[in-house]
Parts: sequence; C-alpha cells; structure tokens
Amino acid sequence: MATIMNWFAHLKQVGRFLLKHKWLLTLVGVLVVGLSVYSFQQYQLHQREVQTQRQLTRAIKSFKHQKRLLATRQQQGLAHAQTVPQNPQRPILLLHGFGGSYNSEKYIIASLHQTHLVKQQLMVYVDKHSHVHLMGKYHPTAAHKEVIPIVIKNNHAGEFYYSAMLAKIMPELNRKYHIKDYDAVGHSMGSYAWVNYFETHPNQVSQIKPHRLVTIAGPFDGILNRHKSDQPAANTRVGRLWDDYVGQNVLRKNGRPKIERPEFKHLLKNSHRLPANLKILNIYGNLKDGSDSDGLVTTTSARSLRYLVNTSHVKISYRERQVTGPNAQHSRLHFNNLKVDRLINDFLLY
Repeated sequence: MATIMNWFAHLKQVGRFLLKHKWLLTLVGVLVVGLSVYSFQQYQLHQREVQTQRQLTRAIKSFKHQKRLLATRQQQGLAHAQTVPQNPQRPILLLHGFGGSYNSEKYIIASLHQTHLVKQQLMVYVDKHSHVHLMGKYHPTAAHKEVIPIVIKNNHAGEFYYSAMLAKIMPELNRKYHIKDYDAVGHSMGSYAWVNYFETHPNQVSQIKPHRLVTIAGPFDGILNRHKSDQPAANTRVGRLWDDYVGQNVLRKNGRPKIERPEFKHLLKNSHRLPANLKILNIYGNLKDGSDSDGLVTTTSARSLRYLVNTSHVKISYRERQVTGPNAQHSRLHFNNLKVDRLINDFLLY
C-alpha cells in the first residue's frame, strides 16, 4: 500500500513539473513531429531511389533494346573499339520534357550503359517544394563516365521553371561533388530549358561549364496545338506555348523562322550570352506524314535553334540530324530509338 501511495505521489510531482514547464513539453512534441516528418521524407526518397534502379535495370534488360543495340554494334564493327570514354570526369546530365519523368530518360541511360563506358549512380530529384535532392553517389573513374538524370516533380511547370531549377541544381553538384564541367541532354521542353539556362545565368555557366549539348525535339519556336486533353489550358502561361499549327511556319533562306513566337524572341534577344566553345547536336523528328513534324514539334520550330546560334556571334559548333518515319514521333525519339541512341553515344562518348 505504501508503495502505491509513493507511486501516486511521484506521478503528482511529475504532473506539477510538466505544468510548470509547458514549453518543455511543447518542444519535445515539436521535435517528435519533426523527426517523424523527416524520417518519412527520407523513406520516400529511398523508395524513389530503389524504384529508379529497378526501372533502369528493366530498361537495360529489355530484349528489344539489347537486340537493336547488338545490331548497331555489328554495323559499327571496330569503329568504336575504345575502352575509355573521352573526358571521363565530365558527367552527362539528362533533363526530361513537359510531363516527363525518369521513364523519359531511362532508355537513353540504358543505351549509354550498354557501351560499358558509362554508369549511373547518382540522380537529382527536385521535389514539389523545389528542394533539390542528390540521391545516390558520384564516383567517376578513368574507365567510366557518369550519367546523372534530373527528375523534376513539378513537370508541368514549364521551361522557365525548369531553367530556374537548373540554376539551383548546378551549384549543388559543384558544392558537393566539385563538378565544374559537364555535357547535357534535353528532350523537348528540357532542350529549351538548357538553352534558356545558359542565356539567363551566364555567370554561373562560366564557372560550371557545359561542353556538349544534345537537344532532342526542342520546341524553340512553338508547339503544335492539336487540341488534345493532355495539353495545358490555353489561357495559362505554359499553355500559350502550344501556339503552332501544321504548315503555318517555315524557315527563310537564312534560317530565320517566318513567324517568331515570344519564346523564340526571348532566346534570340539573349543568344549573345550562350557559352563559347559549346558543341551542339540538334536532333529532330519528321514523321513524313505531311505535317513536317514529330507530331508535336515542327521541324521549323526545332531547327530554328540554328539561327539562334548563327546570330549569337559566339563561337559554337552546331550540327543537326533528322530522324524520319514512325520512330520520329515526339515521345519515341527517346524510347528505345536505335538511331537517336547511336547519335547521342557517338557525340558524347567518342
């Protein structure tokens, strides 16, 4: 009985102490909630990293992909027998397009991986709050170049948001991994975002330098308005980019588009800020179905990049390659595409 009474007395003392020190109780509660939220966020990031690795593994093991890649190697013969990539310390950064994700990048990564000259260990993930997360590790070697996919959660935010995120990502890669040089690949709106980033952040770009850029289906002067349900609303800032129509625009003899849309004028005004000595490979699709497009971006819009480069008065190497037929469809340009994969690999690795 005395033991029980002592126990109750002890509880009363604890209760009086907590009443006098409510702030301590509140602090403990906040710490517990904060720790729980942080642990949950880390768990989500870990799950995303695991999912990414699984997706890449499936892409690499894709029978169709390996069969096509084997055919390519047989055609190439001994043309690319080298066992060390050029500039192995210079990573390749991939950026998807509007509505894209890691799924938009994994087949290009798988193709690079199959050369045995490239590996992926690190991924950049930008969450819905625009916070940058570096997931994985970064250990380039003399025998292996690193490819780093960039995945943006707010993938409908548009090309200027993408560019702003690149301006947050690059200093983080420089700070944590001392990356000062890199090559870049962009698909669709990701292509526009890279070019716009180069122009709008010249000081940053001069310190963390891009050397080679691959643009795939870049909408530099408009996107076809096909009145589809997956397009953003026309009255939104991003939706206004869907302002092109089949047969409406052409390139003049000097390469300048007949119709210059606001997004093109923006790049043209700042083209003198493009980084010197940049090498660009511009890949675009033509379905050869009379639309003169890949189904979403016309060849005029994609090829207008040449005029931006030629009038920049900056020393830049530029080449463009057309992909034709069914595999030239906008989204199929990065999906197990034999010709595109070969163009990218040759441009970045050899």
